[in-house]
Amino acid sequence: MKCKFDTSLLQALIDDNIEPLELIFLSEHLKVCKSCMDELKMLYSIDQSLKSLFNEDNEYMDKLSSKTELVIDNLFAQLEEEKKLKDIINDSAKMSGLIIENSSRFLEFMPGIPLLRRMGRTYKDRIISYAIPHRKKAK
Repeated sequence: MKCKFDTSLLQALIDDNIEPLELIFLSEHLKVCKSCMDELKMLYSIDQSLKSLFNEDNEYMDKLSSKTELVIDNLFAQLEEEKKLKDIINDSAKMSGLIIENSSRFLEFMPGIPLLRRMGRTYKDRIISYAIPHRKKAK
C-alpha cells in the first residue's frame, strides 16, 4: 500500500532544510511506515551518488565556471562597445541636425537672400506657366 505522507519532507530532511516540528512528525512517521523509510533510503543513496559524482568532477566544474565567466564578460564588453557606437552615431546625427539648423538660420541674414527667394518664386511660376497650357474659360 502506498503511503500518502508528504514526501517533500523526505527531501527536505536529506537537504537539511527541514523545520524542527516537521522533523519530529517525520521521525515518528518513519518509525511506523516502511514505505517511507525505503523511499528515504533510496533518496539518500541518490543524493550521495550525485554528491560523489560532482566532487570527482570538481576540477572540470572549475574550468567550466571560469570559461563561462569569460564568455559572459566578453558578451558584456561587446554590448558596451555596441552601446558606445550607437551613442556616437546618435550624437553625430544630433550634431549634424544642429549644424544644418544653424546654417539655415545664418542664410536668413545674408544680404540678397530675400531677393533670391522672390526670384526663385517668379522663376518657378514662369516654368509652371509654360509647362501647363492655359485653358480658356467656357462662357
